[in-house]
Amino acid sequence: MNEGRLARIRTPDTGGCTMDAVLVGVVSAADFERARGCISELSNYRDYDDWLDSRYGRFMGLSLGGAEASLATVALDDFLGWCGARKMRPDEAALDAYAQHSRLRSRREPLSAA
Repeated sequence: MNEGRLARIRTPDTGGCTMDAVLVGVVSAADFERARGCISELSNYRDYDDWLDSRYGRFMGLSLGGAEASLATVALDDFLGWCGARKMRPDEAALDAYAQHSRLRSRREPLSAA
């Protein structure tokens, strides 16, 4: 997958039009300060709420553009490990790609019989 491109999956046909499902990745408020040290773009924001507003704006833009968008909270350590394994710079585009990757992986994992 190209680092600069947002990963997408196709959803089933919905009444004659097919929508792209796109996830906008976010980290938890508890992980934000640590994430600022790893994701250089986060230093552009005053605080977690300011950054979350920006991510929500991206979500709204994608939604208004016809995508089936949603916010997805990802575990910072898992994201950083994923980036390291792929020799990718951790940034907001990678955060979105990781959110999409995690969603696809969880869809393929079988349900537990517990």
